[in-house]
Amino acid sequence: MELINALYKLKKTLINKRRDDIFSKKIAEFEEVLDTNSNLTDQDACKLLYGNNHVTITYRSLKYRVEEKLMNDLLQLCSDEENLKTRVNAGIVLDKLIITGQALQKKFFRKEAILIFEKSYKLAEKFSFSAQALNLGQILAMHYGYIETNEKKMNYYLDNNKHYLNILNAENYVRECNVIISNMYLRNVGGFSESQLEEVRIMVSKMNELKDEFKSNTIVVFVNDLTYFYYQSIGDYNKGLEAAKKGLAENIHLNNDDLLGIYQSKRNIALSLFYLRKFEDASAWYKEVIAMLTPGTRNWFFATSLYYLNLISIRSYNDLFKLSTEVLNNKNLVKFPYFEEQWKIREAYLHFLIRVGKINIDKEDKKVLKPFSLSKFMNSLPFHSKDKSGQNITIIVLQILFLLTDHKYGQIIDRIDALNQYTYRYLRKDETFRSNCFIKMLVLMTKADFHPIRTNTYTEDLRKKLENSSLITDEKSTQVEIIPYDYLWNLILELLASKKNNVVPEY
Repeated sequence: MELINALYKLKKTLINKRRDDIFSKKIAEFEEVLDTNSNLTDQDACKLLYGNNHVTITYRSLKYRVEEKLMNDLLQLCSDEENLKTRVNAGIVLDKLIITGQALQKKFFRKEAILIFEKSYKLAEKFSFSAQALNLGQILAMHYGYIETNEKKMNYYLDNNKHYLNILNAENYVRECNVIISNMYLRNVGGFSESQLEEVRIMVSKMNELKDEFKSNTIVVFVNDLTYFYYQSIGDYNKGLEAAKKGLAENIHLNNDDLLGIYQSKRNIALSLFYLRKFEDASAWYKEVIAMLTPGTRNWFFATSLYYLNLISIRSYNDLFKLSTEVLNNKNLVKFPYFEEQWKIREAYLHFLIRVGKINIDKEDKKVLKPFSLSKFMNSLPFHSKDKSGQNITIIVLQILFLLTDHKYGQIIDRIDALNQYTYRYLRKDETFRSNCFIKMLVLMTKADFHPIRTNTYTEDLRKKLENSSLITDEKSTQVEIIPYDYLWNLILELLASKKNNVVPEY
């Protein structure tokens, strides 16, 4: 009861100083106005609340109080202690407790503040918040060292402080490595040189040594994800699968429901299986990953993009249609322009699959699809951007697919000439191998006069090289393929064969 009494007294003191009662009625009115008017401007709100077309000082004071109240309400809702089920929400609960303890201590309720700090310390330990644990440990060590002297408790916190300081240093190194590796990858537009891969290997090795010593959430989550990323970067997908499975086991063993680490590990398992061409197994993991995520979030759009590639690989067209329409009809897609562009391309591809009979839809399915025009599609997306070469090539190839169905070979030759120019301007680095390879195959198709058997013969060696190279799935890479080139090529051969009544070998 001492804590409740202290909290109540402090609350009354602060309320009397603020005099919120002056604004309370208007604050309630403001919230009603917000509830009944979307896209409200300051002028609109001032007119509705005060009958004044001009924003006044009184209105600005009220607006400040409303902002404060909404932040306080949000903090109260997010920091409710029933949110301790997951680590993400536990961090907000912990911060609320620490702020409350600091407020009590500042107003000379030290005894009650220490009760809250001790409760907070246990939470920081349970949920692996190292910085908060060290901060609280220093406060409690001082308290039991020379205020309420207790040598046993003092030594307990002093010893733990040394431990958490070492963990924080290790976490800082891991975070630095993550920043350096990510920056290196982005500067190289989604790739590494041999010397950079060696730098990454050394950092990953050092980080794993630290993980063996310290099992904090930050270290376990970052190190396992970066270890997987290294193996993916060197093309060792079996080692990547081992690292992802180990990461999942370690994240689950932390026993504090760090959903980020579990999500990353499951996603990495699915990706490894995809690269190992175990597509059915990968599908099962992708379903688990997507089920973890809230639809319309960034991670959900990324995971559905990866699952899309897997569904193409197993020719699961009905699932492809269902997934595509679900994503395309999600109202949050417009909030992520990068994913919106990619899914517009997939939408065009969906219409192509329907047109050639790969997907059969009924009247109900047609209702969830927007009408499609190839010319409008081509005009709706930015093109010839050197930092989106994988996307740009897919756009042109989709146009070629539609032109093939209409026998417009002259226009196809024009589009392939455009691709040749694009190659000369942008695709002269090693990491653009797949793009260069695919464009050469399209050029050879024109030299074979679009004859399916000659085209297949002319491009056989390039096709094998393409199939033996690794598809880039990382969203940060400029070479990310919206639709895999090798699958697009098989579609082209099918279209050529259907026009010449020849049979094309299946791959």
